[in-house]
Amino acid sequence: MQPFFAQFGMEFRQLISEDPNLFSTSFSDFFQSFDSDISIQFANQSPPIIHIENSGIQMISIIRNEGRNGQKKQIQEMYTRLRKYDIQNNELNKSEPHIKITVIKNQNLLNPTYQIEHYINQFGMIGSIKNADSEDVIIGRQEKLENYQGQLIFPNDIILRETERLISRIHCKIIFRNFFRKETQILPLYQQTLNQLRMPYNIIQRISQFLEEPKDCYVQDIGSVFGTHIKIDRNYQKMKKYQQYSIGSETTIQILEIHNLGSEQKPRDVEFDKLIQKLRNIKYKCSLQGLDLKLYERSLQVDSSFDQILTSLKCYNIPFIMIKFGGSGVTDTNQNIFFAKDISSVFSIGRGNDNNIRINSNTISRKQTRFRFNRKENNWEIADGSQDKDSANGTWMQLQTIQEREQKLGSQVHPLKHLSEIKISDYTLKVELFKGNEKEQARFDIMKSLL
Repeated sequence: MQPFFAQFGMEFRQLISEDPNLFSTSFSDFFQSFDSDISIQFANQSPPIIHIENSGIQMISIIRNEGRNGQKKQIQEMYTRLRKYDIQNNELNKSEPHIKITVIKNQNLLNPTYQIEHYINQFGMIGSIKNADSEDVIIGRQEKLENYQGQLIFPNDIILRETERLISRIHCKIIFRNFFRKETQILPLYQQTLNQLRMPYNIIQRISQFLEEPKDCYVQDIGSVFGTHIKIDRNYQKMKKYQQYSIGSETTIQILEIHNLGSEQKPRDVEFDKLIQKLRNIKYKCSLQGLDLKLYERSLQVDSSFDQILTSLKCYNIPFIMIKFGGSGVTDTNQNIFFAKDISSVFSIGRGNDNNIRINSNTISRKQTRFRFNRKENNWEIADGSQDKDSANGTWMQLQTIQEREQKLGSQVHPLKHLSEIKISDYTLKVELFKGNEKEQARFDIMKSLL
């Protein structure tokens, strides 16, 4: 039982000793020392135009297009197959677990706000007209279609009407079954150990609740054209390579590269400074923030490609992240590398002059978004607004990665929590998770165990 108690003890100590203020810092900290962090900006470079006369490459392109069309057809068939049995689900019992989805659309001044509420229980969405054979709650703009047998299919539970077709016919889905799970799911190793413990039932029950797999529900994009976004709040969350974020009305943030700490990395040395200086060369049109290098001439000869320089930088124990900014209010130097050398380093994006990245747009807040490297978790993290105030229009993460969106592929599932917000074009879907009367359910479970 040693592995169980070792891991359990570690997780439990983390649970009760987490210090939420461990990394709190003001936004001006990183200006106080040029050696605490480094920011490099690259001017936007237009890709070269390449003319290829090669039938083999053309054939590969045709095969890829056929593959995408096949995936699109497969998705259509998956979510437009007629259900064999009707489901009567018209009543909500608020004493039982349920999910509330509030759909809001901001419109013109004559019709300022459109709002409607939907409820989900263990059987699906209450009052749904969907007759397609899909167990998840499907969201899209298509109300109905006729299949090849002449049958009328209603594929969506929640219909988001859109004249400009910024919403796909079948856009995204909410996967809810696990939220209503009645049985307790615990990893087999934990369960085997619990079965061997000789403790009072109520203590075993508490340990089981702590170790139980979470009863989450999820949102997933189904290969939409313009994407599904989830709102980022003021609490930091992990960033991943190839993610894309939206801020303001038309500004995008793309994560192109992430470098974290590793076990076999070396500290900063003269060669590191040379690599940084190479990135400043006119070939890359670089601009630096927070670093004063006077050891080498700016005209240092560059004999390495950009990718080679990045690969060399990954040998050092200095975390960095490469971000590309685009859209409204972004200057020409819209591609950046940020190096964090201090635990208190926090980078900020906003309309104010005191931000690392200043975006001149009326839809961007003075303090719009911030990000940092968390050495304890060994990852880069992003949060909305400042520590004590949300941004006006929010920071939104697109569910699809850059590649998934380009290829119109579905995203990975993303867990939803109470008061999560989903953005689809001009629509905002607010999610509320209700667990029902937990005390009654717990009392019932205890009585059942004593029988």
